[in-house]
Amino acid sequence: MVIQEDLLITFGADIIQLQKSELLFEENTAPAYYFQIKTGKIKLTNFQTEKREFIQSIHQEGDSVGEIFLFSKYHYPVHAVLMEDSTVLRLEHSKLLKLLESDFEIQMKFLYYLADRSYHSCIFLNSLTSEDATHQLLTVLNHLKGDHGERYSYKIPYTRKELAFLTGLRIETVIRTFKKMEHEKLIKIIKGRVYY
Repeated sequence: MVIQEDLLITFGADIIQLQKSELLFEENTAPAYYFQIKTGKIKLTNFQTEKREFIQSIHQEGDSVGEIFLFSKYHYPVHAVLMEDSTVLRLEHSKLLKLLESDFEIQMKFLYYLADRSYHSCIFLNSLTSEDATHQLLTVLNHLKGDHGERYSYKIPYTRKELAFLTGLRIETVIRTFKKMEHEKLIKIIKGRVYY
């Protein structure tokens, strides 16, 4: 969790309930709130056509969403779309600043969190420049797995379609590449789920 829930509530956060497919915020709107996921999953995405989107990132329980945009003069460059019913803590921008000013340790923890996310975004975006689908997918799988233990111990929580939208690959390419990766013993596929 980025910022403790009780601390957010002390500084005036409210708790909002949202349903799958609802927008938390829209592209080209001005950031006004700090959002932190209590339960659920949210994607930051751009819709290129009705059937095609590019998922910038996926955020889950304990993650903040779109916080970096509160510290710029720009509007949101993405939509935040709920991937499942979610409960979100929402704190006004001005109150977030007061919270961060109140405790240097919290401020530093927040900065380390932003730095870590920026680092992983750079690694991920760099992999997208590769023409090798295996390299792109392995970058995503390594990021998702983190240090979750032994080989094949981590069940990838996303569908092949979501992974395609995360990498910019076609769904068919993801399916074909996963079959190749399974043959090379890089992943295991059990009952349609990918283990890394």
